[in-house]
Amino acid sequence: MRTSRRIVLYGGRLVLPDRLLEPGWVLIQGERIGEVSVAEKLPPADAQLDVSGYYVAPGMLDLHIHGSAGVDLLTATSDDLRRWARFLLRHGVTRFLPTTVPTDPAQYARVRTTLAEYMPEQERDPHAASILGVHFEGPFVSPRRPGALNPRYFRTFRSLRDVEDLLAWDIPARPFVRMMTLAPEIEGGLALLEELRRRGFRLAIGHSEASFEICEAAAERGVAHITHFPNALAPLHHRQLGVMGWALLEERVTLDLIADGHHLDRRMVALVKKVVGTDRLALISDAIAATGLGDGRYEIWGETIRVVDGRTENAAGTLAGSVITLRDAVHHLVQWGVPLPEAMRMATLVPARVLGLAETFGALEPGKRADVLVLDEQLWPRLVLRDGEIVRLLEEPPSPVRAP
Repeated sequence: MRTSRRIVLYGGRLVLPDRLLEPGWVLIQGERIGEVSVAEKLPPADAQLDVSGYYVAPGMLDLHIHGSAGVDLLTATSDDLRRWARFLLRHGVTRFLPTTVPTDPAQYARVRTTLAEYMPEQERDPHAASILGVHFEGPFVSPRRPGALNPRYFRTFRSLRDVEDLLAWDIPARPFVRMMTLAPEIEGGLALLEELRRRGFRLAIGHSEASFEICEAAAERGVAHITHFPNALAPLHHRQLGVMGWALLEERVTLDLIADGHHLDRRMVALVKKVVGTDRLALISDAIAATGLGDGRYEIWGETIRVVDGRTENAAGTLAGSVITLRDAVHHLVQWGVPLPEAMRMATLVPARVLGLAETFGALEPGKRADVLVLDEQLWPRLVLRDGEIVRLLEEPPSPVRAP
């Protein structure tokens, strides 16, 4: 999919990382953003689209998502991945990292094969969000903080044999980001971090009871992010700060949050935002296959997960992912009083920074990829561009997912 067209979106409210620019215009030149301006005179273009009354924002990036629209990554076919990616684009996500949960080596191999089959074709499908890589949530995590992950598949690290099946993901795509969430305190955890950093992984702490000191040692080995803070972490203690205390104090570390109203009280979101600021906060969906399907019972990850009033839980009553999209997360933050530019930055530019891709994605800036959303007052995408191609006009927005 390649285009050399010049398109101008004009008259809208441009959502920049630090402010709203209104009215303004964005010039798209082929696959890139050419210019962003409030000048009265529009540049010459092949198409001029009046988006007055709408927001114009960058496409969203989901770092951590297990499935949607009935599709689960562990069991997905290439057709399933296409259906999932098209669902996400309709909801404003233009790039994402499909995320595994701990499983057996054979299942990991099947996922790798499916991604390798699908990814070469995704650039030819302008109606789908683009997969940027893969996020391994586990299997090197703490059995003391499993959350909804199955401890049966947890691992420790003694030699390369313990991780070789996750190192051999030679997917034919550029970029192909490999990210892993792990607990550095497990046996061999720090040595594993060194090995993964040598292999170019983006590294995050999650499902962990690591001490403050182990977190510092992990940072020296490349850890710079915390997964679904503060869920599945040891609680903050005034004499044992652990991961929570370290993450709040360490200014080089980014955190991601699930803003569904179930994983975190809205006041906790406000507290974390007040302490660390939105430049260090990313939004994730942590969405599962039931996302977009409504309440009910679903067989996911070998167990029954119930969704009731938008809250997921397994048989043990543990939260098991979410059923929101990033659009829902941004909308919730805005409802909770977060200014739109800040909320949108948490779903665009900060995730791009976490992945080391902020030069290419995450903002309406000249030279960046032309992933652009035209959003109505309720933040539903009405027009979506991926790589400069107009790919979706949403006539009727779907039913909202409301936060409690």
